[in-house]
Amino acid sequence: MAATVILTAAAPSNLSAQDVQQVKYQRWGMFGGYKDKSTGPNSWKVLAGVNGRAPEGSAFKIALYRAAELTKSAGFRYFQIINQKGNQSYISLGGASYKHRGGGDAELQIVAVNDSSAPLDCLAENPQLCMTLEVEATMQRVTPFLKFPRSK
Repeated sequence: MAATVILTAAAPSNLSAQDVQQVKYQRWGMFGGYKDKSTGPNSWKVLAGVNGRAPEGSAFKIALYRAAELTKSAGFRYFQIINQKGNQSYISLGGASYKHRGGGDAELQIVAVNDSSAPLDCLAENPQLCMTLEVEATMQRVTPFLKFPRSK
């Protein structure tokens, strides 16, 4: 399911908040969210997860936005995804055969950079999962899918 990041980040989005189902963008808590950990100079591991009936790919969208946010606050224009992992959750309702696909969880390892060239230090098994993304463009593409706290 890691390919979701590629599609989300690369596809332009003209969608408004009314056109998509949104998921809450929040720090990790009882209902999911994001958390991050510094792994070195200008590099982080970003974890995101969602509970319940979140739209497919929601965790990756949260992780992407948080990665862009960390990069921007560190004063960089781009971030390189050097590894990514994730999965979808499937929920069976009341023993019936109907299954709902949830947003799952996502993990991104990123490095903040000021150069748009491709990452040299790809840690992913599939090199296509490593990429360099521009902060502002990523935030603009992912924002319609997220519901931010009122203070934002």
